[in-house]
Amino acid sequence: LLLFFSARETHAGFKETFKSTNPKKVNKGIYFSYPLRRHSCAVVNIPAPCVNKIISHIEDMESKIQEHLKSFETSFEEWSRISSIRDLKEDVSIVTSEEEVKQEERDERCPELKQEMETLLSETIHLIKSLETDRADAEEALNRQRARKTQISTKIDSWSIWKLQELPLAVQKEHETYLRDIIELQWNLEDKVAKHNHFDEQKKQLEDANEKIQADIDYMLERCRQLEEKHKREWDALNECYKKKREVTCLFEQIHDELEETLAAYENLKAKALKMKEDINKDIYNNEVNIDGYKKQIDNLDHLCDHYASSIHSANINIEEQEDVVTEVLRETKSTTEELESLTKTLDDLRKNYEQLSWKQKLTDQKYKEALNNYYIVKKSWDGDLSIVNQDYSEISVACGKMNKGNRKLEIDIETITREITESIKNRTEYESEIKSLLRVKAMNDEVLKQLFKEAYHIGSIYHLTRHKVEEVEIKISEVRRKFKAREDFLKKLIRIQVTNAMMIQKRLYSLQETHLQERHELMKKKAIYTLALAEIEPPLQRLEADAERIRSMHKRHSEKLYDVIVRKSFIKRKVAKTHKRLRKRGKKTREALMETEGKRSLLFQEIDTTKSKTVTLQTEISEIDKALKAMEKRRNSFDMRINTLKEKFITVRYKKEQAQSVFDHLTDEKRNCEERMSQASKRFRSLLAMRQNTLAEIRVSVIFDSFK
Repeated sequence: LLLFFSARETHAGFKETFKSTNPKKVNKGIYFSYPLRRHSCAVVNIPAPCVNKIISHIEDMESKIQEHLKSFETSFEEWSRISSIRDLKEDVSIVTSEEEVKQEERDERCPELKQEMETLLSETIHLIKSLETDRADAEEALNRQRARKTQISTKIDSWSIWKLQELPLAVQKEHETYLRDIIELQWNLEDKVAKHNHFDEQKKQLEDANEKIQADIDYMLERCRQLEEKHKREWDALNECYKKKREVTCLFEQIHDELEETLAAYENLKAKALKMKEDINKDIYNNEVNIDGYKKQIDNLDHLCDHYASSIHSANINIEEQEDVVTEVLRETKSTTEELESLTKTLDDLRKNYEQLSWKQKLTDQKYKEALNNYYIVKKSWDGDLSIVNQDYSEISVACGKMNKGNRKLEIDIETITREITESIKNRTEYESEIKSLLRVKAMNDEVLKQLFKEAYHIGSIYHLTRHKVEEVEIKISEVRRKFKAREDFLKKLIRIQVTNAMMIQKRLYSLQETHLQERHELMKKKAIYTLALAEIEPPLQRLEADAERIRSMHKRHSEKLYDVIVRKSFIKRKVAKTHKRLRKRGKKTREALMETEGKRSLLFQEIDTTKSKTVTLQTEISEIDKALKAMEKRRNSFDMRINTLKEKFITVRYKKEQAQSVFDHLTDEKRNCEERMSQASKRFRSLLAMRQNTLAEIRVSVIFDSFK
């Protein structure tokens, strides 16, 4: 085993203590001067290894002392020989000098041995201190173990006493629980007997009630013929009602089919009329748009004519001065002539389209009038049919109400009788089932009592067996205690080793935490320094970045502007070259055209006069078309008014149809309900008759059996 302290530190520290203090004073401060335990002895709480170590150190020290003595004797013998050879008549000063030399030589030979002696003494003192601390800890651990041993022995004794005391108590508790169960069973049996007596009394009361019911049944048998006659009459009346109902339903189905056909035809006509209306509105809208476009074109033509007149007047003045303008005017005159021809063609097409639209409008008016006449005729016929259906429905509803009242009265009487009979039968079956269940419970209770007696006898035998087993278990427990003590000692040793290891690990963790905290503080200081440096550097860096971005943007703008200027310069040069070529060509052409324009000028004035006359005629035609459009708008408004009135009438007719349909649905539902009620009533009546016949047969058999008895 090695120490945590290095040899040099121990040598330096304990050399000073040897010079300054006595060994007695050192021994007095053993318990207070050295606070820590030896790590070699901390592994095990027993101080045996430390003792072995100090013994081995002492043996090493003795061997080294013997070697030192042997070397000292050899050196002394050599010295004696040398001194005998030399002259004995030298001065005392020389002898003293020789003795000093020998002491120096001796001191030169013994320093290693001195150092080893000092280290051994320091280690021995250190080990003695650690042995004292280990001894104190071992005494404390022994006292703890003894206390723990006493506690464990007391616990084991208490457990054994508890087992000896509690087992018979548990058996007594089980016996008491069984007695309680037996008492509860006896109480339940007494309760069941009381209930049985109560049921006997109720049985007698029920027999009296059955006798009264039998008298009522006999009375009903006497009046059975009258009830059958009443039932036949009601059956005949119901058959007549069903026949009338079938006839009415047939008529209603025929009328409903006719209604559906007429509605389908009406919807088809309505859809066609709406489509025609939409087509007419679209055509009118398109015509209005076209007319507005033509008006705009005419206005543009008027402006062009005025412009051309002014341009011709100015051209006559400036022909001699400006040759280029003359050529442009000639081109414009050609384009105006072409536009005038195209406009005349479009006007002719518009006239043809307008005539076609007016003809289509007349045809649609005729078809619309025919559809209205057909609608009014169909409406009158439907109103008559609906009035007839309403009268028939009112008569049928009155008859059905009377029949329903009679059926309800019969149903109430039949239901009351059936309830009384079913209640009496149910009560009888319930009483019989309760009597049977009570008998079964009585038999079960007898069996349970037998089983309880058997179990009590069995428990007594088990109690004696368990008592013998408990004694055997106590003997085994005493043997187990002995084994447990040896295991306990071994486990204590292991626990001590684990505790010491945990202490070592904890110390290392503390040292690691301290180093970690120191490193963390250093890093935090560095971080603060770096943050301050960054805070100082950030504003100038941001300014530099902003300046760099501005310079980049300015550079881009200047480069783009330079590029645009260069492109424009090249483009202008090309244009200048092209314009020079064009001007040369135009100069030649204008000279030739001036010669031709003098002959064509007269023709242009004539064409301008003709275009003016045509524009006047076109304006008159446009005014007429405006008047016709206003008339068309008035007709369209009147058509809209008629369509709105027709819509309102159609809504009323549809509402009446929905009411008639709801009435018909209500009648069909009531018919179904009546049929279901009649079928249920007939089923109930048949079941009641069968039940009465069965009860009468049973009563007769019971009466005959009683008479025989």
